[in-house]
Amino acid sequence: MKLSKKKKQHFQSDNKQSVVGKIIKVAVHDGNFHADDVFSVAILALYVKKPLKIFRTRDPKVLSKMDYVLDVGREYSPKDFKFDHHQEGWNEQRDNGILYAASGLLWKEYGEIISGSPEVSKKIDEKIIQTIDAEDNGMDIYKNTMDNVSPYCVADYIFSLNPTWIEKKVDCLKSFENAVEIVKNILQREIKKSTDSLLGKKKVLEIYKNTTDKRILVLDDDYTWKKTIGLYPEPLFVIKQFNEDKKWSVKAVNADGYKFKNRLDFPKHWAGKEGDELVEITGISDAIFCHNGRFMCVAKSKEGAIAFAKRAIELELKNE
Repeated sequence: MKLSKKKKQHFQSDNKQSVVGKIIKVAVHDGNFHADDVFSVAILALYVKKPLKIFRTRDPKVLSKMDYVLDVGREYSPKDFKFDHHQEGWNEQRDNGILYAASGLLWKEYGEIISGSPEVSKKIDEKIIQTIDAEDNGMDIYKNTMDNVSPYCVADYIFSLNPTWIEKKVDCLKSFENAVEIVKNILQREIKKSTDSLLGKKKVLEIYKNTTDKRILVLDDDYTWKKTIGLYPEPLFVIKQFNEDKKWSVKAVNADGYKFKNRLDFPKHWAGKEGDELVEITGISDAIFCHNGRFMCVAKSKEGAIAFAKRAIELELKNE
């Protein structure tokens, strides 16, 4: 995973990076802060890797003296380090129609450099940044299936860090700076997770290609596999070892497009059974547990886990 030639040139030519020890002056709007302006500053901080002096203001005179102007000022000009989306007629959007907000504009400009690869940058944009941009631009991207129950998102948490009406003595700038540090940690962790996930995906694909009976895949490490394996029609069960207690799990592969429906469930009469009772029912000597939802079994050994998968397939074929 490498930076594109364009991004390498951008990184080398950005004069904000060339001022050693310079404290970067950054402006964002005042009033309540939101995920968009907080993420914008956090992205910039990860990019410049230098101290930031934050000004929360809408005063044009102050804005004119800033090194960066984010989510305020009604101007979008990356070459002038201005990243706002509130101007009339704003229509800068992705191919899927989600409009860019300030955080998305910053991530589009610097995300590949921060994350170290176009693949990771794209994954972070899809997982986090687009949801923030959509909300800040007033775009609905999901529908509730239950009244009065909604997902609790990172934007909700960031907004909760604003002082309440009772907290009149709380320093608003300090609250904002605290939120920025939290978001920096979130982004760094998600970059790490995405980077390792992409490496794991390659490992999973290698195992899939090298496995003769592709209905049962045995992983040699704790890779994330669901989205990768879901692209192929044959796999029914995936086996891997728990890092903590070294036991072996065998999990059913989800049916296409479903989160809680499997291509093949474990047999009904296994559901919820454990220990000696499960050993007697399955004939697997080191059987430990079968989840009541019939999507996972656990054995003491890899051989036991493989036996679980093979036995489930055998019983399914007998029922056909």
